[in-house]
Amino acid sequence: MKIHQVKTRLVNSYVVEFPDRLFVMDVAGRCDLHVLGFVEKGLKRDIKDIELVICSHDDFDHIGGVATLAKLCDAAIGMPLASGSVMDKIVNDPSGSVFRIATAFREAFRFRAWNMYMNPLRILKAGKQPTVSKKSQHKASKQDMFATGVKPDYRLVGSDTLPGFDDWLVVHTPGHSWDSCCFYHADSKSLLSGDTLLGSGKMGRLVTPAIYSNPFQMQGTLHKLRSMAIQSVYPGHGSVIEGDQLIENVRFI
Repeated sequence: MKIHQVKTRLVNSYVVEFPDRLFVMDVAGRCDLHVLGFVEKGLKRDIKDIELVICSHDDFDHIGGVATLAKLCDAAIGMPLASGSVMDKIVNDPSGSVFRIATAFREAFRFRAWNMYMNPLRILKAGKQPTVSKKSQHKASKQDMFATGVKPDYRLVGSDTLPGFDDWLVVHTPGHSWDSCCFYHADSKSLLSGDTLLGSGKMGRLVTPAIYSNPFQMQGTLHKLRSMAIQSVYPGHGSVIEGDQLIENVRFI
């Protein structure tokens, strides 16, 4: 089993490779062709080898390209149980919207947010990534590139395993959002963290996201993750972080 990070303009997508099949996690809108281009040209694999496409939560930069990618390779879609449900989020985290709006407003005035999403050099670099074959591009042009209302084949529930990939565990990790999930591979001690944890290459450590749904729930999530043997974290944004006591050394920002 190999985990490949694909840095697109808006998010880190991940292609998890097995000899006979693949699954993909988190695809931003209009980034699906680049992810498939990596599979086809980087891994030299048929895109039909992708059996499952999942997202860690329903923010647009993680779910916006999931439906299109899944259609192009005839893969199933898996989404966290509460993704797309405003009612579930309100009932389980009534103060979450307050935290999120307040912290999003704060982030809007920080240079790093503009650098992440609006930097023209970053956009130019992302546009030069390889894309999938012309045949698939033509098929993609007929799809909704900003798919909303994604209809999953599977709802991903905490403590369950990924459909067709039984060595991957779903871990419900509220904090950035109520629906947030991480995905854990015990044999390699690897965690695909979405926006639950981000990787700071400059600091060489994991950090919590600056935009919170609820920092109190984040504390509970960290307590849960500390009980797991984790030596590699693959975040939705930033660098892959490896080592011992990764969760114990998480920094709040």
